[in-house]
Amino acid sequence: MCYRYTIGHHVIYFESMYTFGQVLETNYLMCYSHAHRLKWGGMNKIKISLLHLAPITGDLEYNKILLMQSLELCAQIKSDWVITPELWICGYSFERVIGKDWIASQPDPWVTDLCSNMPAWNFNLFLSMPEKDTSTNLLHNTVFVIDRTGQIIGKYQKIKVLPQSEGWSSPGTEVKSILVDNTLTGILICADAYRSQISDQYKQQKVKLLICPSAWGPGDCAPNGEWEQRSGELHVPLIVCNRTGKDLNVVDWTGSESIVAANGNRVLSASPENSTILTFELDIESGKVVSEQFHQIPIEVTL
Repeated sequence: MCYRYTIGHHVIYFESMYTFGQVLETNYLMCYSHAHRLKWGGMNKIKISLLHLAPITGDLEYNKILLMQSLELCAQIKSDWVITPELWICGYSFERVIGKDWIASQPDPWVTDLCSNMPAWNFNLFLSMPEKDTSTNLLHNTVFVIDRTGQIIGKYQKIKVLPQSEGWSSPGTEVKSILVDNTLTGILICADAYRSQISDQYKQQKVKLLICPSAWGPGDCAPNGEWEQRSGELHVPLIVCNRTGKDLNVVDWTGSESIVAANGNRVLSASPENSTILTFELDIESGKVVSEQFHQIPIEVTL
C-alpha cells in the first residue's frame, strides 16, 4: 500500500513499510521549503542527514541500491547535507571477498550517474568511496564532496590508515578544508580523529564544522571521548556518521554510535541496529545544534 500525504505544495509518497503515524511524524521534517537555509528566530538552519548503514561486505550492487534508496528518501525529507559512513560501498573487510581490483579512478560511470541526480535531490553529499590514483596507481580511502549541482568540489583521503586491516589503502597527505554552502568544512575519516594532529591543521584553517565518516565499532577499542575532545579543541561541531551490521566474522558493528559533539560535549547520539537515516538541524552560522534528538527513519531496501 502506498500513502500519499501533502503539506503545502509538497507531496510525499511512502510504501506500506511505514504506518500512517510514521508518515505524519516524518512530515514535520518537510514543513519548510528548500529556499532552506531558513532563518527562523535569527537562526540559519540546515538539515543534516547521517546514513547509519548496514552494508553487506563485498556486495557492491546491494550496497549501491541501499545507498540510492537512502538518498532518494533524503531528498524527500529535504535534507541539505547528507553524510555516508566509511566504506559503505564494500564493507570494511571487503578484500577477503572481492579483492581490490574493482577500485577505480573517480569519478567512474556509477559516481558520474549519481552526480547527475544532485540537482534534483538538492543537497550536498559527503560520499565515502575508495579510489585509485591513476598517476601513482595507489589506492586511497577517500571522501568526495559533491555539491547540489553535481560538481565534485573537493575530496579528502584518509591519513591514519591502519596497516593490517586497511593495508590496501595508502595514506593521504593533504589536509585541506572545503567550502560547502559557504561554510568552511574539515573532513576526518574514522581514526583520523583519534589524535589532534590532523584537526589541529583544520583549526589553523578556521573551519566551522568537522565531518567524520567512520567505521568505528564498539568493544575494547570503542571510541572513548576522542570525538568530544576534537570538537572541544576547535570549538566547532563534529559530526560522526558511523555504520552498523556485521562484517563477515571479523567485526560486529551493532551498537556503533553516530554522534554530534559540540564544544567538547556529546549533544546527539544514536546506535540503531539496522540501516537508518539520522536527521537533525544545525544553525550553520553559530554552530548550535537545534534538535534535541535525532529523528530516525528506518531504511527498507527494495530489490
